[in-house]
Amino acid sequence: MLQMPNKKPVKVTITDPDTGEVMEERILSDDYALITAGNRYVKSWQVMGRTHMLAVAVDNGEGK
Repeated sequence: MLQMPNKKPVKVTITDPDTGEVMEERILSDDYALITAGNRYVKSWQVMGRTHMLAVAVDNGEGK
């Protein structure tokens, strides 16, 4: 999904869906957030100047 940049800051809130507890809150301006949950994790990343490439993988329980 390609979207035009948002010029205003945004607030990202991570909440436990069972308890409603706020686990983390951040205000982002000219930044990004990548949130993984469950068996997803950031496997690798590459930085090329001002471009970041992030690879998200599935942990199948075998460490792969």
